[in-house]
Amino acid sequence: MFIKYGKDSLEFTLKKIDILSTDKTMEPLKLEKIVQILNNEAILMEGIEEVIEKSNKSLIILPDITRKSGAEIFLPYLFNIFEQYNKDFNIIFAIGTHRNLTIEEKKQILTEDLFNKYHHKIIDHNPDDLDNHFYFGKTRNNTPILINNAYTRADTIIPIGSVSYHYFCGFGGGRKLIIPGIASRKTALHNHKLVLDETNRCKNIYATTGNLKNNPVHSDIVEAVMIARRGKTFFSINTILNDDNKVIDLVCGDLFTSHLEACEKLKQYTTIEVERKYDNVVVSAGGFPKDINMVQAQKSIDRITNIVKDGGNIFFFAECIDGYGNDYFRDFFDISTSKEMFEILLHDYQINRQTAFNLKTITERFNCYLYSSFSEEDTKRMGFKKLNSITEMTEIIGDSNVAFVPISYNYFFKIKD
Repeated sequence: MFIKYGKDSLEFTLKKIDILSTDKTMEPLKLEKIVQILNNEAILMEGIEEVIEKSNKSLIILPDITRKSGAEIFLPYLFNIFEQYNKDFNIIFAIGTHRNLTIEEKKQILTEDLFNKYHHKIIDHNPDDLDNHFYFGKTRNNTPILINNAYTRADTIIPIGSVSYHYFCGFGGGRKLIIPGIASRKTALHNHKLVLDETNRCKNIYATTGNLKNNPVHSDIVEAVMIARRGKTFFSINTILNDDNKVIDLVCGDLFTSHLEACEKLKQYTTIEVERKYDNVVVSAGGFPKDINMVQAQKSIDRITNIVKDGGNIFFFAECIDGYGNDYFRDFFDISTSKEMFEILLHDYQINRQTAFNLKTITERFNCYLYSSFSEEDTKRMGFKKLNSITEMTEIIGDSNVAFVPISYNYFFKIKD
């Protein structure tokens, strides 16, 4: 068997193992089918060609390097429509509060040919440049709605992203490409702090993977975008990707309705029911870019916690070539317990501190082994035990029961009733 790690794969063998992945066919869509969906199957909207034809200025929002969208297969088609109707557009990458993209990363997302042809159309988002944001007001939770001025200058907004599971917003994609994607850091911080349940001193029970109902983070984003959507046309393109990051399905049209349908489709493709919890789970983040850094990779270990026995072993493979991924995330591990972390978050919240808190609750609950590029010291700071080899893992597991999750990021696990 092989486990994805960075841009490579590692081979391992275990005697007794359950492989947890879906056997559903996930063949990529051909461009002709994607074009058909975009023009004839849009939800509560006209087709993409009609939308672009009626536009004055459009803003195409794409994910940053930490998330694949599969858009490279149909972007040339979209750009040709703009040229055909002589319509203006810009491209912005939804980095949220992540670091800026390099030129090479922009080429990876767009393809080199498209970057060379349309690089002058790219607008770089800076969440800390408040002079380049427009203030739309506040939500009922007092989240200030500050969105990049590129959004205000466009009458047509085209968010393009894959729908994936998110460990406290329920699902990624759709509305998240706008907030926090191209919003201010101030907006993102206030919205994401809603994950904390101050009364019970823990993470809000509704702010969890695969759940949108009563999810305070999701609801706040929806309200914010509703406030900021006046006078704009949205055509959302939601892709569903297979393990090779190829588009296997696509839902488009109305920003919210199309995203909800895409979420339901994702669950149909990716839900895996298991009979019982395991003593040992071997799991990969899915390789690059999902394991580019620990901020991104930890979402994958969060995904499988409900199928591991309390006190069980998790063997996590994530290269993390960019290390921790964020200074706030890294430095918060100087705090020794999740309980102490929570109290600090209530008074001095930072997005990636909350991410560190979430990871710490996992490494406190399970025996977590990490195979990565981190040093032993950094591994221990996060609560992991450093795994130095495949052989070391097989010796620890021995003859006990074990599950192998090739790419947990892509799946939703539940215990059978």
